[in-house]
Amino acid sequence: MEPQLWADIQAALSGLSANLSSAAAGADLYEAYVWSLVLEAAQNEGATIVLRDRAGNSPSSFWFRTSPSSIFSSNHNYCHAEIRFTDCPVLEAHVGIYVAGRSQVAHECDVAVVYQSEAQTCRDENVHPRSGKAPLTVECKYYINSSIGIGLGRAFLGLLNDIYNGDRFFVGTRQSNSVGKLFAKHKKHYELGLSPLNSRLEDRLRNAFERVFRDFKHAAA
Repeated sequence: MEPQLWADIQAALSGLSANLSSAAAGADLYEAYVWSLVLEAAQNEGATIVLRDRAGNSPSSFWFRTSPSSIFSSNHNYCHAEIRFTDCPVLEAHVGIYVAGRSQVAHECDVAVVYQSEAQTCRDENVHPRSGKAPLTVECKYYINSSIGIGLGRAFLGLLNDIYNGDRFFVGTRQSNSVGKLFAKHKKHYELGLSPLNSRLEDRLRNAFERVFRDFKHAAA
């Protein structure tokens, strides 16, 4: 699966080199792959996408987080995608950042779309973005040789109690009837069995992301 994940990531990078490759850890590729689906969805809704480094410049090489860190971390020149819709606040799409819940506890978000104004304040003041300023987040589970257990589903529901504002998604590589049933009962966003090898599920998730951006545009108008 890793070569297919990398192919989708490369398409999002538009030829830019990166610190990842098809030989990278599957979990890192999976998060970047879901990030690329978010960018595709934004483009389909009319957004202009520009890749930026932490200083807001066009990078010569894109640096993905391969372990969670703060949006203000300077350990590397971490990069993100800038998402611009006409007459709307500018957004940024990040991989592997922390977001502050209403309890002020920091929670890892594998993929997070944050208002750029919030992201810049956080970089300037060394604080985590507030969850209310992250209209879209995704929890990504890359499981190949084991199942996605009900405990992961319950943990996600617990997370949502603290970062409840916005559209929150749970996606994973493996099907799980118990987790699917749990999320369906609680009416949560999820997609299980997601990979580039299943175009139907890929399209369905991308369409769900598109609806988030559609509603964002209408709310900002």
